[in-house]
Amino acid sequence: MSLTFGVLPGGSTPEEFLAAVQAAEELGYDSVWVGDHVLWPVFWPEPVVLLSAAAAVTSRIGLGTGVMLAGLRGAAPLAKQTATLQWISSGRFRLGVGAGGEYAKEFEAAGVPLAERGRRLDDTLEAVCALWSGAPVSLHNTAIDVDDATLDLVPAPPIPVWVGGRSRPAQRRAARFGDAWMPFVTTPEHFAEGLANVRSEAAALGRDPASIRPALQLWGMFDDDLAVALPTIAERIESTYRVPFERFERYTVYGDVEMWVARLREYAQAGVRHFNLVFAGGDRIAQLARIAFEVVPQLQAEFPE
Repeated sequence: MSLTFGVLPGGSTPEEFLAAVQAAEELGYDSVWVGDHVLWPVFWPEPVVLLSAAAAVTSRIGLGTGVMLAGLRGAAPLAKQTATLQWISSGRFRLGVGAGGEYAKEFEAAGVPLAERGRRLDDTLEAVCALWSGAPVSLHNTAIDVDDATLDLVPAPPIPVWVGGRSRPAQRRAARFGDAWMPFVTTPEHFAEGLANVRSEAAALGRDPASIRPALQLWGMFDDDLAVALPTIAERIESTYRVPFERFERYTVYGDVEMWVARLREYAQAGVRHFNLVFAGGDRIAQLARIAFEVVPQLQAEFPE
């Protein structure tokens, strides 16, 4: 399984976001991704709308939600919305999902009890995958209650499901539904342990463990000057998560080429075969270019399969 790279480019304006998306495509990245919150203390646009815009200005690059809080959406509208994105993007969409839980207000506003978010996500995935098939669906769970319902837009090719989360329930969810497992905020050691769990659970369900792509999402900041890279990523992490950077640092990558290659190598040795890079600040397009030309080739040469 080859080593691939995606990016969450961010951007404070539509122009900045779309320029980074186009740059990522031109630089050969596998995919661009956007995160999701229905409500959040700071600016956070809706992911499917963003990816629809990205689809309109690109032709090759994959498009993914990294990750969507799918349990906060209605299952049938979500199935239709994502199938439409697959259609408008000519088959480039992948649905990344996670249970979330960091911000209770968005669960309250969506009418989903925080304590039931895992079950609601599982039920949503069961319903969405069934509707995507185009076959009549009779299903009664916390996300849907229908008999003989049929979605009129069947996604082609089928939409891959990338399951986020590092917990054991998330690992079981990846084994059941996932085309990929993509945790966030995890060390190489914990990733390797989690991947073993995912593969074991998949085998127990009769799935081929090798069919589930091991992926990782992590924060990064590329700059040759550590005096720039370190404070930039530290400030962004502390403002986003309201925790001291010292508690989060082991889940990040920052610095120059040598530091990036060494850090990502640790994760690749633990089994990661796709990296989603979340940029903390600075000139995103310049960082995309430096990583594409100086970091990616080294790692892909070391991990060809």
